[in-house]
Amino acid sequence: MKLCYNKYLLFALLISGFISSEYSYSQNFDEHTYRLIISSSMFQNAKSEDVEASTKILASELKKESQVKAKFDISVCESSEELIENLKSPFDLLYISPVEYLQLKKKFDLEPCMISEIENNFGDVYYLITHKSENKKSIKDLKNSTINILSNAEGQPASLWLEKLLRDNKLPAKNKFFKQIVLDYKTNNVVLPVFFKKVNAAIVTQSAFELICELNPKIKQETEILVRSEPMVRALFCYDGRNNNKERKEFLLEYLEQLHKSNHGKQVLSLYMVTRLLPYKQEYLNNILDLYK
Repeated sequence: MKLCYNKYLLFALLISGFISSEYSYSQNFDEHTYRLIISSSMFQNAKSEDVEASTKILASELKKESQVKAKFDISVCESSEELIENLKSPFDLLYISPVEYLQLKKKFDLEPCMISEIENNFGDVYYLITHKSENKKSIKDLKNSTINILSNAEGQPASLWLEKLLRDNKLPAKNKFFKQIVLDYKTNNVVLPVFFKKVNAAIVTQSAFELICELNPKIKQETEILVRSEPMVRALFCYDGRNNNKERKEFLLEYLEQLHKSNHGKQVLSLYMVTRLLPYKQEYLNNILDLYK
């Protein structure tokens, strides 16, 4: 199992304000240790050295601020096979994408408990953008074009939304419709080629697009938002449905719900462009489910 301390430090802070010194693998629940399972698909933008440095500074502040004394045993899963293997043993909290949740809930008893609020929405809004000089009016005009997608893997909401757009417009699948498709986790690598007219189109989240436009207002002036998606859940926090210990669940839920009220907790959330964490509702998944229709 490959565990990268810096890469996943932020998630640990979201839960506890500190990381325990050991990443042991627990077969059974320990009264004072909370077991967390994390899918690496949740960290598509976590390779920034600036985020790592900022998080380290916030860690010391959160530790002072937090009254939490519990320890956390963290397992980071780099593949679906590793994720499935870890879920066979008891856990307290699972952090996964909604797509992974829909796949895993068929095999495991998962209880969604929280999602991320982003820009006053319960999920990410995606933009399909082009350069204004392209003079594109609809997705149909992008046939045989090149497109960049803000994503670290196939099968994530950005790619699924593109496939849905093509189906709704009675167009071929994306690999046949577009001349070239590039996936990248860095906003600059996705948006700037459109701005400089080296790529015809891109799919990017609203939050990422607005941030890069703040840094360079000319991008907003010279790009066109061809299509906007409905909000789609970015990630889910799930309990182990086999666990009937309400006290353990309530402890984690209360801590996560209050995180945005802490000055340093708010700063940690802002690093991932998250406003706060919200209690889960079934209807939040409707827009994800629509991608499969």
